Amino acid sequence: YGTSIDIPSPSGGLTNPYAGYPGGSPFPAAYAISKDIAFPTNGVYVNMPLDTRPTYMGQWNVSYQRQITPNWLASATYLGNKTTHIWVGEETNPAVYIPGKSTTGNTNQRRLLYLQNPTAAAAYSSIVQSDQGGNGRYNGMLLSLQHRFANNYTILANYTWSHCTSEVDFTGELAGSQYQIPGNRAANKGDCNFDYRHVANLSLIAQSKGWGDSWLNKATRNWQLAPIVQVRSGAPLTITTGSDTSLTGVGQDRPNLILPDAALPANQSAALWLNRAAFANNAPGTYGNLGRDVLRGPGSIGVDMSLSRTFALHERWQLETRAEAFNAINHVNLNNPTTSLSSSNFGKITSAGEPRILQFVMKVKF
Repeated sequence: YGTSIDIPSPSGGLTNPYAGYPGGSPFPAAYAISKDIAFPTNGVYVNMPLDTRPTYMGQWNVSYQRQITPNWLASATYLGNKTTHIWVGEETNPAVYIPGKSTTGNTNQRRLLYLQNPTAAAAYSSIVQSDQGGNGRYNGMLLSLQHRFANNYTILANYTWSHCTSEVDFTGELAGSQYQIPGNRAANKGDCNFDYRHVANLSLIAQSKGWGDSWLNKATRNWQLAPIVQVRSGAPLTITTGSDTSLTGVGQDRPNLILPDAALPANQSAALWLNRAAFANNAPGTYGNLGRDVLRGPGSIGVDMSLSRTFALHERWQLETRAEAFNAINHVNLNNPTTSLSSSNFGKITSAGEPRILQFVMKVKF
C-alpha cells in the first residue's frame, strides 16, 4: 500500500483532475498483485512489530498549601511522571564501516543484510522498524501564589523548575531513525526536546472602581485590565554534522565537541549564538562525542494584555468593548539557531516570533 499520484496543474482543473491522465481516473485501483511479483531493487521499508505496545504514562505529585491571609494562598508542589514505550523509528539494516572501502556511494552494498546474502538483500536498502523501548522521566517543582478576587483584583503567579530526560522524542513520524549509533538507544539519552528548565507565569485581573462624580465615574468604572506574562528559558538544541560521516546510512551524526568552554560565545546574539570553532566533524566510521540536546536556544518573554468593559444598553442588550495586545512590549523572541554544521548559517538565528499585534473588538450581546 502507499501508492500516490501527483498531477500538478491538471488540465481539467479540480472538477475533472484526470482529464489529461492516461486511462482516466485510476481509482479505485485494482490491486491484482501476483504472488510471483518481483521486489524492486534497494527498496525502503518501514515496519511495525507484531507485538506493538501502547505508550502509557504514570503521574504522581505531592503538594503543600497554606492560606497566608484571608485573600492569599501559597503552595509548593512536586510533580513527577514517567512515560513508557515511546515510539521511535530505528534503522535495523544499517551500513557497516569497512576501512578503506567505505563511501557514501556504496552504502547499500555495506548494509547488514547485503553482507550476509548479496543476492537476496539486493531488494533492500533502509529498513526502519518501530522501537517502543524509549522512556521519558520528568521531575518538577511548582511554586504558586494566588490572590482571590477581592479589592477589585485577582493575581495568580507561579514558577516551575523542572527537568525531563529521555532516550528519544516522539515526533509522530517513524520513517527514519533517531539514533546516532544504530541499535544503541542508551547512547541517545539526553534532555527531552520540550525541556524548558525554568518557566514563570503571572496573570492579573484588575477592575476599576471609577473616579470622580457623575459622568466621570460612569465612564471610568468597571474597566478590566488583564495582563498575562510568561518568561521561559531556552529549548534544548541537538547539533548535527549534516552529513553521513559515520557511513552508516542513518544520517544522525553528531560532531565532536573540541572546545567545551567556547561552545557558547561570551556575547551571544542572533548573528552568533553558537561558536562553529568549538565543534569538529567526527572521523569517518566513528561517532561524535556531543550528546543529544545538551545545548540551549534563546529564552522568551511574552506579555499579552487586554482592556475591556461591558456596557448595559438595555435590559436584554449589552455592548462589550475590548482592546487586546499580543506581545504588548514588542519584545524580540528569537527562534532557535541553525544546528547543522554543514550549513553556512550554523549558529545563526534567522527568524523570530511574532511582533506586537493589536486587536480591537466590539460585541453586542442579547
